[in-house]
Amino acid sequence: MPETEVEKVVYLDGDFLPEGKALVSVFDRGFLYGDGVFETMRAYGGRVFRLAQHLRRLEESAELIKITPPLSQDQFAKICSDLIERNNTADAIVRISVTRGKASGGLGTSNAGRPTVAAFIRPPMPVSTEAASEGVPAIISSFRKMPSAALNARIKSMNFLNSILARSEAEEAGCYEAVLLDSDGNVTEATTANIFFVGGGRLFTPGPESDILLGITRAAVLELSAEMGIPAEQRKISASELGGFEECFITNSAIEALAVTRIGPLRVGGGKPGAIYKRIHGAYRELVLRNT
Repeated sequence: MPETEVEKVVYLDGDFLPEGKALVSVFDRGFLYGDGVFETMRAYGGRVFRLAQHLRRLEESAELIKITPPLSQDQFAKICSDLIERNNTADAIVRISVTRGKASGGLGTSNAGRPTVAAFIRPPMPVSTEAASEGVPAIISSFRKMPSAALNARIKSMNFLNSILARSEAEEAGCYEAVLLDSDGNVTEATTANIFFVGGGRLFTPGPESDILLGITRAAVLELSAEMGIPAEQRKISASELGGFEECFITNSAIEALAVTRIGPLRVGGGKPGAIYKRIHGAYRELVLRNT
């Protein structure tokens, strides 16, 4: 570690430790099997935006894989605020991970130990000036989104291999993101973001039936669109429809919203961020300022 870099303080199972001393067992099921859930949040000015919604989703994800979180939502919230204070970092990405704990041998869960809870913060990775002003390219991944019949898309699982393979494909193609289709050729989401399209002054986004994670930022965008009088429709969107949309953008807590101006060989909206995207992103920034 460079001499000028201060070692971060992280949280692990009840203790705040220098990151170099926070050691998770090699027998932890999160490490062995990806058997756990997590939340990634954004803090502005020392406060996590929509913290309660993130913590509810963390709890729901854990319950869906039959992990009982060892801490209450208030305790998780206190960990977040303590990490921000101890690291003297007002603007940050905050991540909480909850695993099933140490393995006792095999895949069976009946003898798993106490759940492991780890949390840390890191600086936001700002979107480049060029990407923010010009938008970013994406591909349609050759990897299909895992269906909810195999793994419920509402679970924010630590097993991200499906998305990692798709993102690697995007990087090899020189693109920022990859769009994943379901087995029927319908759009689901990007590797770490929800996706929106604009056509005829209306907003379109895959609905809950489309094997998507119900993003916190996605929900905020839908609320804002209603307030702004922009009609929004949640439905299945076929890949064959993409050429008919005038705008596209992706959303998550880290990047907020980012225009997508090319999907594979297809230019979206003339290859520039669109007017409705700009309005929604501006309104989102105002929402953040009012609530942090």
